[in-house]
Amino acid sequence: MALGDQINIRPEFETMEVPCSGQVGDLIVLTPLEDGAFDPETDGSAMVYVCVKSDLDESPAVWLRVQFDGFATCEAPVAPAPQGHQRLVSG
Repeated sequence: MALGDQINIRPEFETMEVPCSGQVGDLIVLTPLEDGAFDPETDGSAMVYVCVKSDLDESPAVWLRVQFDGFATCEAPVAPAPQGHQRLVSG
Protein backbone atom coordinates (compact mmCIF):
# COMPACT_ATOMS: atom_id res chain seq x y z
CA MET A 1 0.00 0.00 0.00
CA ALA A 2 1.36 3.39 -1.00
CA LEU A 3 1.77 5.97 1.73
CA GLY A 4 1.18 8.96 -0.56
CA ASP A 5 0.98 10.02 -4.16
CA GLN A 6 3.42 8.37 -6.54
CA ILE A 7 4.59 10.26 -9.61
CA ASN A 8 5.31 8.18 -12.68
CA ILE A 9 7.29 9.87 -15.44
CA ARG A 10 6.72 7.84 -18.60
CA PRO A 11 10.15 6.87 -19.93
CA GLU A 12 11.47 7.46 -23.39
CA PHE A 13 11.76 3.85 -24.53
CA GLU A 14 14.53 2.42 -26.72
CA THR A 15 16.82 5.42 -26.40
CA MET A 16 19.79 6.52 -24.33
CA GLU A 17 20.09 10.00 -25.85
CA VAL A 18 18.85 13.18 -24.17
CA PRO A 19 17.05 15.76 -26.35
CA CYS A 20 18.80 18.91 -27.59
CA SER A 21 16.01 21.10 -26.21
CA GLY A 22 14.98 21.49 -22.59
CA GLN A 23 14.14 23.97 -19.88
CA VAL A 24 15.84 24.12 -16.49
CA GLY A 25 14.08 21.69 -14.16
CA ASP A 26 12.82 19.32 -16.88
CA LEU A 27 13.10 15.65 -15.96
CA ILE A 28 13.45 12.78 -18.40
CA VAL A 29 13.68 9.03 -17.91
CA LEU A 30 15.60 7.05 -20.54
CA THR A 31 15.73 3.31 -21.03
CA PRO A 32 17.14 1.10 -23.79
CA LEU A 33 14.24 -1.33 -23.27
CA GLU A 34 11.07 -1.62 -25.32
CA ASP A 35 7.78 -0.67 -23.68
CA GLY A 36 6.72 -3.59 -21.46
CA ALA A 37 9.96 -5.54 -21.95
CA PHE A 38 11.52 -7.54 -19.11
CA ASP A 39 14.47 -5.74 -17.52
CA PRO A 40 17.27 -8.24 -16.79
CA GLU A 41 19.34 -5.78 -14.74
CA THR A 42 19.28 -6.19 -10.95
CA ASP A 43 19.09 -2.44 -10.32
CA GLY A 44 17.10 -1.59 -13.46
CA SER A 45 18.10 -0.09 -16.78
CA ALA A 46 16.28 3.25 -16.59
CA MET A 47 18.18 6.49 -15.91
CA VAL A 48 16.86 9.87 -14.75
CA TYR A 49 18.26 13.14 -16.11
CA VAL A 50 17.48 16.73 -15.08
CA CYS A 51 17.97 19.74 -17.35
CA VAL A 52 20.32 22.24 -15.69
CA LYS A 53 20.84 24.65 -18.61
CA SER A 54 18.24 25.61 -21.22
CA ASP A 55 18.90 25.51 -24.93
CA LEU A 56 19.75 29.17 -25.64
CA ASP A 57 21.67 30.90 -28.41
CA GLU A 58 21.50 27.75 -30.54
CA SER A 59 23.44 25.76 -27.92
CA PRO A 60 21.89 22.46 -26.82
CA ALA A 61 20.42 22.01 -23.37
CA VAL A 62 22.65 20.50 -20.68
CA TRP A 63 21.30 17.43 -18.85
CA LEU A 64 22.79 15.85 -15.70
CA ARG A 65 22.16 12.24 -14.75
CA VAL A 66 20.77 11.67 -11.28
CA GLN A 67 22.92 9.17 -9.39
CA PHE A 68 21.14 7.19 -6.72
CA ASP A 69 22.94 5.98 -3.62
CA GLY A 70 20.67 3.15 -2.56
CA PHE A 71 17.55 1.16 -3.29
CA ALA A 72 14.51 -0.18 -1.52
CA THR A 73 11.71 -2.64 -2.19
CA CYS A 74 8.53 -3.39 -0.31
CA GLU A 75 10.47 -6.24 1.31
CA ALA A 76 13.77 -4.42 1.97
CA PRO A 77 13.89 -1.47 4.37
CA VAL A 78 14.94 1.94 3.15
CA ALA A 79 18.60 2.42 4.02
CA PRO A 80 19.62 5.67 5.70
CA ALA A 81 21.37 8.21 3.50
CA PRO A 82 25.16 8.05 3.68
CA GLN A 83 26.76 10.76 5.79
CA GLY A 84 29.87 12.78 5.11
CA HIS A 85 29.09 14.10 1.62
CA GLN A 86 31.00 17.21 0.66
CA ARG A 87 28.98 20.41 0.81
CA LEU A 88 27.93 21.64 -2.63
CA VAL A 89 29.36 24.99 -3.69
CA SER A 90 28.83 27.15 -6.74
CA GLY A 91 31.61 27.50 -9.25
